Amino acid sequence: MDENDDQAQHPAIRGLRTVCRCNNIKYRTIERAIRRGACTLTQIATCTTATTGHCGGSCTPEVQGMLDEHAPKTALAQPPPKPAASADAWWVRNK
Repeated sequence: MDENDDQAQHPAIRGLRTVCRCNNIKYRTIERAIRRGACTLTQIATCTTATTGHCGGSCTPEVQGMLDEHAPKTALAQPPPKPAASADAWWVRNK
């Protein structure tokens, strides 16, 4: 999908688009994590599991683009957002 096509879409439609196909993470989920304070790829991965799929993170460039677009330009001293699940959760993949 072309970046200009993404900008032309209504935000509600754009939010339903799947960014991370391996973990079925939608655009709106990543956008919400950014609004809540995730400002690095690692924080996005911790909050949403995007970029951590079995493909090796093929969505990483798109997630980085979302960070560039939506993240605040000045880093505020905020605690990192809470992860989507604890490391002990049964659905968290242990490597």
